Amino acid sequence: MKLSNIEINNFRQYYNAVNIDLTTNSDENIIIIGGRNGYGKTNLLLSIVWCLYGEKISQIDDNFKKEIQKEKNYSSFMQQSINWTAKKENKDTFSVSILISEIELPELTKLNSNSESVIITRTFNVTNMNEKLSISDPITNDEIFDDEAEKINFINDYIIPIDAAKFVFFDAEKISEIANLSIKEEGSFINDALGKILGLDTYDTLIEDVEFYINNLKKEGAAKNLQEQIVDKEKAIELSRIDIEKLEEENAEKLKEIDDLTKTIRQYNNLISQNSKQGNSTFNRESILLEMEKLRTKELELTEKFNELSEVIPLAILTGKLEEINEHLEIQEKNELSQKSSKENFEKIENFIELLFNKPPEPDNSSMSFKDKLFYYEKAQNLGSELFSNIGDFQELEFEHDLNNADKSLISDAINLINSQSKDIFEKTIEEFNEVQIKFSELNKTLSKVDADLEDELILEYSSKKDTAEYNKTENNIKIGGNNQQITKLKNDIVRLNQQLLTFVKKVDVNAQNKLKIKESQKYIDVLNSFLDEQKSKHKDSLEKTILSELKILMHKLGSEENSSKFIEDVKVTILASGQGMKITLLDQDDNEIRKESLSSGEKQIYISCLIKAILNESIQSLPIFIDTPLGRLDEEHRDNITKKYYPALSEQVVLFSTNSEITPKRYKDISENISKSYLLFNDGANTNLKNGYFNTKENG
Repeated sequence: MKLSNIEINNFRQYYNAVNIDLTTNSDENIIIIGGRNGYGKTNLLLSIVWCLYGEKISQIDDNFKKEIQKEKNYSSFMQQSINWTAKKENKDTFSVSILISEIELPELTKLNSNSESVIITRTFNVTNMNEKLSISDPITNDEIFDDEAEKINFINDYIIPIDAAKFVFFDAEKISEIANLSIKEEGSFINDALGKILGLDTYDTLIEDVEFYINNLKKEGAAKNLQEQIVDKEKAIELSRIDIEKLEEENAEKLKEIDDLTKTIRQYNNLISQNSKQGNSTFNRESILLEMEKLRTKELELTEKFNELSEVIPLAILTGKLEEINEHLEIQEKNELSQKSSKENFEKIENFIELLFNKPPEPDNSSMSFKDKLFYYEKAQNLGSELFSNIGDFQELEFEHDLNNADKSLISDAINLINSQSKDIFEKTIEEFNEVQIKFSELNKTLSKVDADLEDELILEYSSKKDTAEYNKTENNIKIGGNNQQITKLKNDIVRLNQQLLTFVKKVDVNAQNKLKIKESQKYIDVLNSFLDEQKSKHKDSLEKTILSELKILMHKLGSEENSSKFIEDVKVTILASGQGMKITLLDQDDNEIRKESLSSGEKQIYISCLIKAILNESIQSLPIFIDTPLGRLDEEHRDNITKKYYPALSEQVVLFSTNSEITPKRYKDISENISKSYLLFNDGANTNLKNGYFNTKENG
């Protein structure tokens, strides 16, 4: 089965009708759709999933679920999916059509008997919120089904079952999270995967139906008080599920608020930066203080080093450099005397300015603004400094040494105790000390400018609003964390309540007729379980072989004879009891289990990729595979392996949505013989379309 053609009409970035030919053959099974981030790769994948499954897209990918939750509900989410240009043209409908070919179809009266294809179309009207699904014959264009339920069943039975869709349409980077599942969760995942791919889920559904029938038979014979207890437990379970749903909806709203607050914070940061008098934004203040603290630590380390050197002066210092420092200190001392006089004058000026501007009396009806007052205040300071400074007695120094009298005396005494062997050590120490002093001085100046900004009323207002937004963002994150804790508790409550419910049911005194029915039904369940176990056992060995074989091909730690025995040596698949699915164990050369959580992110992606390949190999029909972020968290060597050795052998139709940093022009060339078609998404600033070729290829220049 293949998805041969897709037509997207006014869906998200795609304006009017955009057609994409996805036909492949056995030798050229790969289609690559390239594009920069934000150009519409993920939305192209979303369009396909939505066309097939509509409102149930949240069951296929958590990303889709989160997007819907952000918009509060499915209808609101879809309402936002109409193309912006189309919306401005007052169009109110978007649609996606998929031509599906090479499928085995039942005999349907409305379907051309020679056809192996159908066209599935889903349409959404944003005005009346009406969604329509149609399945038609591509030759006659006739609708095949009238009933909505029949259409959904047809897709699940003959196209791709919704429960198998998560293994057909996925983000390779995110699916690696499966490796973090617990044994029970992983067992359930593998069980579901095999079930959906092999069609075994039908039997699981039958078992559930029969178990439900048995429980109802048991309840019929229960005493009134016991029936009430059973009903109470069932109600408690349902209420817990409702509470979980409410908490998840609240989390979705909080996530949307967090997104909005993040944008608000970014806006205020920009406003603060734009309105800063000195070009320094207040949000840099913390980083400046942090850097100054680091410099203080460095200064302390260098001072200690000075002390160490002073103890071995004959081996630690250089005469010429010390003399230079000594001269520097003498100039510094003269400057200090000069500055002392200037300081006295400055204090008088400051006192005069304070009396002039900030002490009464003031003019009647004074309306001088804070900014004006600050301007004249600074101007008076500058004029006073020019008039009373002792420039002639002052020599400009790039920096000043912060040394006490003992340090100065030490330098003076050391001049006569020099050994040239320590020249490099001491000179480097002096150089580093000087650099620290200069940087510290520069940061002090910057900090002063930032603090001056803080006195600006507009900057203060922006900073206050930004702080409020950051506080609200933190509170929302705390709330989400609290809700998640409640959700976990409620889920545990449901498990406990189900156990209690089972205990009550076991206490029911069942009549003879119902006992017979239950006995026969249980036999039916046992037969179904036995059949399922046989099917799983049948596929167990091939799963082990495929997973191990793929791991040895793809993981670079197994890429050479030298390393082949130092990582994964064997794979064991164990069928778990009580319908809990399967457990996969990775073993090293000593038969010790390798914990999957110990694998790197890239190794986890490789492992899950091998698992998916193994599961798909067990399928009775070839399924198309659509993969977003195909090389995700992989390092370069793993990327090369999975590009050249995995995707060409994965399926008869593999569609990859990639950036040029994942599938580079070089990697594209490496698999060019396996590529049927390639497209490059381009955006004109408003809408996205496709052209033939890939980044920097001949087709695309």
